[in-house]
Amino acid sequence: MTETQDTPHLTAAELRPLIRKVWEEVLQHGDFTDDDRFFSLSGGNSLTAVQVMVALSRETGSRLPMRLIIRHRSVAELAAAIAEQAGR
Repeated sequence: MTETQDTPHLTAAELRPLIRKVWEEVLQHGDFTDDDRFFSLSGGNSLTAVQVMVALSRETGSRLPMRLIIRHRSVAELAAAIAEQAGR
């Protein structure tokens, strides 16, 4: 399977709530906006970033690389990057 080959046809706007939900579950709080940087949030670190990407991979049905959350650190940026990588 390629990195986002099986991702359902989700746009960045459709991915935002999914990413936000995963972040809330992993970080155990929702005290952030879609523009806040993951690693600046309480609980945002390399271990929780791995948990986020594993959960998003499971939710989307695609293997999403860690580099996405490292390079695109907000909900909005990550949603756009995943959508763009999937060609949407």
